[in-house]
Amino acid sequence: GAGGLEAAINWLTEHQDDPDIDVEPGPDQQVCVPADDAAAAAAGGEEGGGGGAKSLKCMDCGALLKDMVVAELHASKTGHANFEESTEAIKPLSPEEKAKKIEELKAKIAARRAAREEEEKVDHVAREKQRRFMGKEMLKTKEELDAQQRKRDAYLRKKEKEDEKNERERLRALLARDKAERAANKGKLGSKLGVDGYAPAIDNVTPYGATPAPAPGTTTTTGAEEAKAEAKEDVPPAEKVDKCIGLISRHRTGGDGGVALKTLLAYTKNIVEKPEEAKFRTINMENNAFKKRVAGIAGGVALLKAVGFVQEVGEDGGNKLVLPEDCDRGFLLETRAKLEAAFAAFQPL
Repeated sequence: GAGGLEAAINWLTEHQDDPDIDVEPGPDQQVCVPADDAAAAAAGGEEGGGGGAKSLKCMDCGALLKDMVVAELHASKTGHANFEESTEAIKPLSPEEKAKKIEELKAKIAARRAAREEEEKVDHVAREKQRRFMGKEMLKTKEELDAQQRKRDAYLRKKEKEDEKNERERLRALLARDKAERAANKGKLGSKLGVDGYAPAIDNVTPYGATPAPAPGTTTTTGAEEAKAEAKEDVPPAEKVDKCIGLISRHRTGGDGGVALKTLLAYTKNIVEKPEEAKFRTINMENNAFKKRVAGIAGGVALLKAVGFVQEVGEDGGNKLVLPEDCDRGFLLETRAKLEAAFAAFQPL
């Protein structure tokens, strides 16, 4: 009857998303209709014979509804809420109409499922496009970073080659100047080597470099003349030490300045750490290693004298440097720190 159809329609509506909704039941299978719906349908059939309310009418759209279950379903779908009892009976559907109604419902369910599958397919295509786009963007970014890195590496290699070329040209110019000086002095350099060390013609210097050239019309002292001038003037020992370190640090060719700084650092370190050892307070100036490492470098012997060493003549007639026992050990500590800093900053050629 109409109640069974309504129950079937309700069941189809509730189970429209089931995966086996389109599978035809076998000969030993039945479509189960909820007991509440069957009871409601039976009750509706019984009420149909009386003269009371035979249906519910939606006052919003005028639709006739069999019972409250169908009315609630109608309200959930349409949002209508105004229902009244009606004495108008719902015309029973013929078997053909029932079959047609069920097919229509199945068609709607199939259409909804197809639409949902199509949406999922479109979403999948969109996600795949986005994934490929992001992959291309990441690859493009990586290629750009690699290109920038290659440019930086090429620039650094080019700069390194230019620096090496400039350094070679500077050394060639230095060698050419020394060669010209030897040629002008019959195979000898114009500078001399004495007991006070190598005394080249160098302008006034700061602790770690040269000062600007003197103004025109002024005179400067160089080499041994500068040492004599300092001996006459009351120059603070700390200033003398700074000036000597600056002179020594200028001997970059072959690393001679670094060797001198390291040797002087060893002298001061031994005296500071082992003041009771008298052997560390005496330096033999006739020693070949001392002549080569310290005396042969401008400012080497002068620095030792600035920290308190006094030049004396030994019993064998040789020169030596002696540090008195009452020397200023605090000043020696300061000098050691300056030598450590200069040695760390020294860059040989």
